[in-house]
Amino acid sequence: MAGELIPWIELRFLNADGTEPNALGTVETYVAGTSDPAVTYAQADLDPGSANPTTITLDADGRPPDPIFLAAHGYKFIVKNALAATLYTIDEVENVGQVFAATYGVLSTEGSKNVVSGYEVDPETDRFVTVDSTGGADPCIIIMPAATDCPKPVTIKNLGTEPLAVTPDGAETIDGIAAAYAVPAAVSPLFPTVTLVALSGGTGYLIQSGLGI
Repeated sequence: MAGELIPWIELRFLNADGTEPNALGTVETYVAGTSDPAVTYAQADLDPGSANPTTITLDADGRPPDPIFLAAHGYKFIVKNALAATLYTIDEVENVGQVFAATYGVLSTEGSKNVVSGYEVDPETDRFVTVDSTGGADPCIIIMPAATDCPKPVTIKNLGTEPLAVTPDGAETIDGIAAAYAVPAAVSPLFPTVTLVALSGGTGYLIQSGLGI
């Protein structure tokens, strides 16, 4: 099966805030759900001679040097900055037709920015939410949608000086606990971040990854 993607020149990875290119950062490629490296390809026919490195270094505009075509299996991408600090992780990326959009790096950081206490995460549009908790409620409450309504991972980053209480819907849980999950206050340059994925049974969320938690 040939790999496919929309014209690669549009592929661009952004920083953790989704505001600037991830200049000279890297994209590490793995088999979905694992820590096993997996190659992508610079050619649509997936010729082994066109295999990209499993750590792809981006240019100053956050773009890879070559196209990124996917094999038929799922992939996990770990995006890091130029200092090798992890910015975000996106799992279960698959090549089903042209499913790997060329704007992948932009899409993975789409979502509401600088929200305040009481914000309800939108399961349709929020992939990456930043919170401006400074001067607000302590804790700053961020409300998760019902897990059955949220099929994609959601990353929440605290940019403010008040801690967050990431609150599950109703009786749902986060990592098996039916209570709000605490995300610490930011102390520059550390901005605590957590990525949540819905459980397949719709009973709540698991924490996929975290920074400064």
